[in-house]
Amino acid sequence: MTEIAYVDTEGVEHVVAVIECLETKPDTHKTRHTSRFKWVTNFNVTATKVVALANQEGRPRWKIENEGFNVQKNGGYTLEHRYSEDPTAGKIFYLLLQVAHPLAQLIERGSLFRRAFPTGVGSAKNIAIRLLEAWRNLRLDPTALQRMLATRVQVRFVPP
Repeated sequence: MTEIAYVDTEGVEHVVAVIECLETKPDTHKTRHTSRFKWVTNFNVTATKVVALANQEGRPRWKIENEGFNVQKNGGYTLEHRYSEDPTAGKIFYLLLQVAHPLAQLIERGSLFRRAFPTGVGSAKNIAIRLLEAWRNLRLDPTALQRMLATRVQVRFVPP
């Protein structure tokens, strides 16, 4: 579907399209199973572009988001653990987790970290220990701090 009018919570009007993809393939028991995927986009969707949008934009984005969510659930972030009965506290925890996850990715896979530790430091636990020790023991004089703040840097993800 194309040219769907949408007004967001700020009152701004948008025109969006919805792409639906039905994928049929055999499951583990060789039974054909159909999965339905839907994406909302602000791209101009035409019959000639719909397949490319679904396969080159929608599916890879879903994969990235799903993998990130999976890491947050099963990769040590304990997303499903209820740390509080208070719904506001749960929302705050989730927000902090959303901030912590990309920061951890930058620390683990960022070019600055790789430059500082070309052979790595081992596990994520070792990264946390080194970071904690640096915060506890590193003292910068104001001049060195100003020099660091004045230096422009760019962090890039480095493949594992």
